[in-house]
Amino acid sequence: MSQSFLHRRRHYSATLFALLASTAQADTLANAISGGQVNLDFRPRYEFMSQANKNDASAFTVQTLLGLASKPVAGISADLQFINVAGIVNQYNSLKNGKAAYSLIPDPEETNVNQAYLQYAGIPGLRLRAGRQKINLDDERFVGAVGFRQTPQSFDAVSAQDEALPDLTLYGAYIWRIKNILNENVPSRTFLSEMSWTPSPLLHAQAFGYGYGNQAHSAIPGAAACFLAGNAQVCNSATLGVRVQGAIPLGDALHLPYDLSYAKQLPYDSGGAAVNAQYYHVGAGLALPKIWLHADYMVMGTNSQGSYGFQTPLATKHAFNGWAEVFLVTPPKGLRSLYCTLGGRLMGTRLAAIYYDFQADRGGAQYGYELDLSATRSFSKHWGAGVQYADYRRTSYGVNTEGAWIFVTAKF
Repeated sequence: MSQSFLHRRRHYSATLFALLASTAQADTLANAISGGQVNLDFRPRYEFMSQANKNDASAFTVQTLLGLASKPVAGISADLQFINVAGIVNQYNSLKNGKAAYSLIPDPEETNVNQAYLQYAGIPGLRLRAGRQKINLDDERFVGAVGFRQTPQSFDAVSAQDEALPDLTLYGAYIWRIKNILNENVPSRTFLSEMSWTPSPLLHAQAFGYGYGNQAHSAIPGAAACFLAGNAQVCNSATLGVRVQGAIPLGDALHLPYDLSYAKQLPYDSGGAAVNAQYYHVGAGLALPKIWLHADYMVMGTNSQGSYGFQTPLATKHAFNGWAEVFLVTPPKGLRSLYCTLGGRLMGTRLAAIYYDFQADRGGAQYGYELDLSATRSFSKHWGAGVQYADYRRTSYGVNTEGAWIFVTAKF
């Protein structure tokens, strides 16, 4: 048998093996795609906003989310989600459309990639992700996707979550870019870490540490602010904190929910020396299956000079301190919020009324009051709708602000 024949045989064998391997890989990829899922979400919403000294604003926008999720292969899967926000009625200031004479509704039109990440979940209890992803930690007080806005917030990040041990969850992430609610990309050097322990419904204990580092060379619309003069890094901060919450049974149906939190904020990654403030929250209530009452006292503290208020740059801020969004950035003298929530379910509709009393942490000046009302209902696993209203009345901070929202949700 000649050497040339042996060489040709080895060459043909290697080629055949490569073809078989590539065919198998193609079949595996095709199976992952064909066995995956397609998700389609719609949220048409009409929003009215009235702010003193501005023209009343009206916005009718439609959010469309198209998601593609592959079938896991060897524990590896891929998720891709596109977003489109279409403006049908555009009589509002989105902060990007040049209509500054109108009241603010930060829902700009957008077509973009909302999520795109690879995930590994081949080890029980472990989940690894790399790419653009939404991150909602705990109640989103410190880190969230801002799902209320038509253009949500997502993060270019690597993240790990471990639930291998009973009742214990560990989470960590590094974020190198933030796609904010104005569809702007903010370069970042941000670290997230969280440990949660839930031995029973009576107790959920959590310890967390977040380092927010804006790396932009100039101001970017929608990036976190803090009223300090300086470059884009002046508001960078590190936050360490703890939270304890749960629900204590008082009878067959009656429960006493409670919530206690504390956090300390200091400079991080070239943050200004004035960044030094504390946060605490105390809440408790009574809850029956169809009606509940909750009272809360939340303090976003200030530094000793009254020049910097505790900030939550990555939070779902709309959910806290009033839907009128007067306090998305904590005032320099801090913010004390005393609020009461009455909620319930009536004929399948979830109802809520929240009343706020806002004051400065330093000096105790009365900022204003707010009333928020909500009625939402799920008609099926695919369809839902809601009506919400917010009315902030100024005493010494911000401007009188009134807003209303009517929306429909569709998920397929």
